[in-house]
Amino acid sequence: MTRRLLFSAAAAGLLLSACSTHKYTAASHPNGKPEVVVYMKGKGEEAVKVMEKVYYPSGKLEYIGRFQNGVEHGEWVYFYESGTKKYVEHWENGVEHGIHYDYSPDGQVYREVHYERGRVVKEVDRSKPR
Repeated sequence: MTRRLLFSAAAAGLLLSACSTHKYTAASHPNGKPEVVVYMKGKGEEAVKVMEKVYYPSGKLEYIGRFQNGVEHGEWVYFYESGTKKYVEHWENGVEHGIHYDYSPDGQVYREVHYERGRVVKEVDRSKPR
């Protein structure tokens, strides 16, 4: 569902010099604007990715997500190019866990998908009248 770009920790290590979080543009659009920006914590080969932001060619945010121990963790939020939320995922140690919400372009939730440790346990279609 999502595209995640990985890059070598060794290459990132060349760009990092302290233990604080560092921003690194991993990919750019043909127009020169950033496409993938990763945030690394640590230095050298010990650096780990803690957050990722992906942008549309227009420069608007497409999604933002966090990592813990090298895998997706916490809330990931995706946006339409207009800036309206597109969907929200919840991750726990690299697997979806919790409620995933899908939004229509007008900002209304039209679907919920409930996950328990990566397994879908319930789906709710909110687009149909009750």
